[in-house]
Amino acid sequence: MSKTCICPPSYEGTFKPENFTHIYTCKQGETITIRPAYKEDYDGILRMYDLYEPKESAQGLPPADPRRRKDLILRILNDSLSIVAEIEGFIAGHAGLIDIDPGIRSELLIVIHQNFQNRGIGSAMVELLLKLARHCRYHSIWMTVDVSNRKIIKVCRKHGFKFVGPFDSEREMELILE
Repeated sequence: MSKTCICPPSYEGTFKPENFTHIYTCKQGETITIRPAYKEDYDGILRMYDLYEPKESAQGLPPADPRRRKDLILRILNDSLSIVAEIEGFIAGHAGLIDIDPGIRSELLIVIHQNFQNRGIGSAMVELLLKLARHCRYHSIWMTVDVSNRKIIKVCRKHGFKFVGPFDSEREMELILE
């Protein structure tokens, strides 16, 4: 029985998930799989957000209210090209490209459970999302980031994102794809 990738209907069947899977061993010795999200991953993704602390710490994510959290996750999964980071069956991270202008510009979303940070997951997830974005012929990827989130800023700058817009407690970053 084949699994169904989570992606907007316009992308269904446009890529083979096995071509967008990255497996590596982190410095802690754990095997980490970065791959497209499947519909069967929903409970694991929701569990990761349920266990994430502190709630609403990253630009209001994940919402503290369980119902709002579930609704938001469903919307994100239905409206984005989603990927997950999996460690021994546990979804440790979720990231996605959410269409702003379908097929042209997307917003980057990335959340990594606090117990699994500093393992290269953020960098590996951004790399895989960029590969997917180029495959789907996006022209640019945009995101907002809290200026105190030095980890994701470093990861995104490493992959070519640049700051755009005014300086504030939240900054916009953008990557123009070739």
